[in-house]
Amino acid sequence: MKPMKLFKTIAVMMVLSSCAKKEVPDLPPTFSDPNWMRIEIANGKEAHAVYGNLDDTLTVSTLYDIRQTYDKGKTWVNVKTTHQPFYGLLVKGDSIFTLSSKSLKSQSGQVLTSFSQYLSLDNGLSWQSFYEGAKSINRSKEYATVYPNNQITIRLKENLEPINGNPNHNSVLKSTVEIIENGNTRTLSLPFNNQITNLYLDEKGRLYVSATSAIYDKNSGKYSDNEKAEPAIIYVSKQNISNLIK
Repeated sequence: MKPMKLFKTIAVMMVLSSCAKKEVPDLPPTFSDPNWMRIEIANGKEAHAVYGNLDDTLTVSTLYDIRQTYDKGKTWVNVKTTHQPFYGLLVKGDSIFTLSSKSLKSQSGQVLTSFSQYLSLDNGLSWQSFYEGAKSINRSKEYATVYPNNQITIRLKENLEPINGNPNHNSVLKSTVEIIENGNTRTLSLPFNNQITNLYLDEKGRLYVSATSAIYDKNSGKYSDNEKAEPAIIYVSKQNISNLIK
């Protein structure tokens, strides 16, 4: 009888130990790269349009809101709950306009972001609904396209696959960042596999790559998994991007 009791005791301890292990939260992935830093926005899921400077005030549109950081991404303040992402933040003078659509195209075929919904007059600290004012301003901009200098263009190339042959319903394949220089196109190598959503260049020439918690699966060629904590993510080049693409 005693051996049986001992066996039962060990079995119970194993079950309890197993349950305890499952309750330990997963740690976020470790990212270390000599040329890039990773900034997370807790529970943001997706980072989209970016404006500002990491050394001062950085404004980011997530899946649910607009957030700002004043301490290089250590903490974030929700300055506007929106329940939608914005694909562009257009600056005109002292005004910042949100752009919620990216369906328009220029005559050259460049995708544009447009349709202003909100306006900020204090560097993104507060936002107001925008419908009637400043009608003469062209409120659209190129989507996910930046210019480090007069010879180089960096842009996001989205790759889609029609579902059951329907061009209006697509699976998102791995997006790439293209470098266009003197008529030649090459791909920027990046040290992560998150889904890329946008690009931004600050006044120091640092490239901000907005990303989501979705992870690219090399076997299926699609984004089929997510980081468990589901943060919005921004990867920032540690130096002027022109120095990294020579």
